[in-house]
Amino acid sequence: MPITTETFKALLAQLAGAVTIITTRDADGQVWGFTASSVCSVSLEPPLALFCLEHTADCYLAFQERNLFAINMLSSEQSELSALFAQKGSAKYRETPFTEGPFGLPLLPSALVHLECSVFARYPGGDHIIIVGQVETGAQPASDAALQPLIYYARSYGTFARLPEPKPAENKNGSGANKSRRR
Repeated sequence: MPITTETFKALLAQLAGAVTIITTRDADGQVWGFTASSVCSVSLEPPLALFCLEHTADCYLAFQERNLFAINMLSSEQSELSALFAQKGSAKYRETPFTEGPFGLPLLPSALVHLECSVFARYPGGDHIIIVGQVETGAQPASDAALQPLIYYARSYGTFARLPEPKPAENKNGSGANKSRRR
């Protein structure tokens, strides 16, 4: 018996993800964007990253037609902006200030990181499209070193907290080296 949609969603809610806003401009220069936690790196050579976009998203056509997009990695202080871009409608574009990146893409000025990408490939993915981008340029505009990334986990926003460094286990020689570390 196949897994139900609700069970699948509940299980994947246990996978923490960094929150981003993906942006582009259509042929008329109109800004489009959406909140995504489905971003991941693909390759270092060339530098590739991917995201997934639902076919019913109001920005779907803009991302299908354009070959450039930006990934704006959000800080923990931007949960309201994330919630705004998770909604459909044009109000989010009127209410949000953008700067323009070197490739003419709309960037969020207070994001932790900006990546400007050209489309490398598009793949079907069920009710989503998978878009792989080649990172052309990137910057870390947020100057506050104390800012933390915005994380989405169990249908809630949170942030990163460092764990204490693990203490090395004692071996039989008493040297403290841990030879049983998994790789």
